[in-house]
Amino acid sequence: MKRAAIALLILFLPLLLFAESDETQDAVDALVGTIDLSEWDAWFRDNGAGDVLPSEILKQLVGMQASDADDMAGILRKLTPSIKPMLAKTALLMGLAAFGAAIGGITDPRAIGETAGAAFRICVSVTVLALSLTEIRGALDAVRTVERTGEVLLPAIVGYLTFSGFTNSASLVPASYALLSDVVLRVLEGCVAPAAIIGGVLIVLDANGTGRLNAIGKLLQRAAKWVLGTACSVYLMITAVRSAVARNTDGLLLKTTKHAAGSIPAIGSLLSESVDSAYQCLHFVKNALGLTGCIALLSVIWKPVISVFLTRSSLRAAALLSEPLSGKPYAELLRGMGDTLHVLMLSELAAIAMALMTFAPMLGTGG
Repeated sequence: MKRAAIALLILFLPLLLFAESDETQDAVDALVGTIDLSEWDAWFRDNGAGDVLPSEILKQLVGMQASDADDMAGILRKLTPSIKPMLAKTALLMGLAAFGAAIGGITDPRAIGETAGAAFRICVSVTVLALSLTEIRGALDAVRTVERTGEVLLPAIVGYLTFSGFTNSASLVPASYALLSDVVLRVLEGCVAPAAIIGGVLIVLDANGTGRLNAIGKLLQRAAKWVLGTACSVYLMITAVRSAVARNTDGLLLKTTKHAAGSIPAIGSLLSESVDSAYQCLHFVKNALGLTGCIALLSVIWKPVISVFLTRSSLRAAALLSEPLSGKPYAELLRGMGDTLHVLMLSELAAIAMALMTFAPMLGTGG
């Protein structure tokens, strides 16, 4: 009965909504009016993601309006971390490398030199851990933010899919998100991130770079990368297959309705074109809403990802430049912590990619 009512509504409403081409935009605006993005706007404001709200982005996408260049430049400046902290960290690490080289050059390599070298290694280890602690915390918070952002985006997306008759996609999105939040992100937070962090700490503590701690730390980092790659690949593969099936299944409704409308004598061709126009409007708004959700998610997560990337680049650059001054152990220490931040950055990017893949049914033509 429900499908019959939807079919009748789709058959007869286009005769009124699409009599003239100018009224097509009115129909799209009417569909947009059924979407409530107040929760998205509130979440956007709370996270300081930018001056343009998701509801405004949706209206711009639907109206085919280009954003003001000055507004976009302001948003990018707000979302992009400053490069000055990265340069300051690199200068500090290079200064420590020069200080270590000076200690090695002016002290006796015996008792006093060994004591000074040990004090230097302890100082360097504490400094590197302190510089990386903020980024580690930020990376972990970013993964949790992906989960919370998905919770905010979910109701509006599922509501529109259900309203538009895309029942298979509407049931797929919550199931995919449940798999992401309850399983995959738990693996990232409970296995990948701890293994990478512990591995980096062990490498930093083994300042000579030749002990067992260094080997164990590198092993943990490799294990974290393997678990991350496996979990992400399996989730993306499963979600891609299920999304394709759901879109094609929902597309059968359009084909069936068009076939039924086309079989009506005299006006069948007109009804078939009207049904096609109605579904094109539904798909257009669906794609605009999905793209708005993707932009909102990226805007919230963009800044911590760039921040971790800049700090990781600072550590790697300092390791490359300082090795001739202070030797390989100091450079290996910096590379080890840089690898830890690299794994955490990959975890952030994987969480973003999987969250975007969760909302893949909102994008595309639907078969």
